[in-house]
Amino acid sequence: MSSAIKKIFFALAISALIAAPRADAGSLGDFFKALGNSIAHPGQGKKPAPKPQTKKPKTKGAEQAGDYPPTPAPPAPPPTPTPTATTSQPPVRPASAPPTKNSKRDIPYGIPVPNKPGFVTSPYSPKAGYVDVRGFPSGTEVKDPYSGKIFLTP
Repeated sequence: MSSAIKKIFFALAISALIAAPRADAGSLGDFFKALGNSIAHPGQGKKPAPKPQTKKPKTKGAEQAGDYPPTPAPPAPPPTPTPTATTSQPPVRPASAPPTKNSKRDIPYGIPVPNKPGFVTSPYSPKAGYVDVRGFPSGTEVKDPYSGKIFLTP
C-alpha cells in the first residue's frame, strides 16, 4: 500500500476507536455469579427494570386552563406498620409429603439454614423463604411449598 492510503486507514481506525461507545466492566465476582445463574437457570435472562410511569392529563389545554393552579390534594395519612416478629426473617412455610411414586430420579437436596435446625431453603426458589422440614427424616422427599416441586431433606 502507498503511504497515503496507510495514513488514511490509520486515521479512520483511530477515529473509530475514539467514537466507539465505552463498555463498563463489572467485577469478576459478578461475572461468575451471572455464569452460575445461567447454568443453574437456563433460559432466564435478566429482567428489564420497569419503566417509571408518568401520568399525563387527559384534558386538552383549553379545559385545563380553568383549573390552574391546581388545588393541592390533602396529605395522605402515613401508613400504619403491620406487626411482624422480625422484618429481617424470610417467611417460613411447612413442607408437605408428595404423592408416593416409585421412580428413581435425580432430586436435589434442600439447603440447610445455618443456626436453624429443621429449616431449609428450597433448591428451586432459594430467595422465597425458609421451608420447615422438622417432621421429616433425612433423605425424605418433600414438596416445596413455594414452587410445588419435590426435593430431598438434608
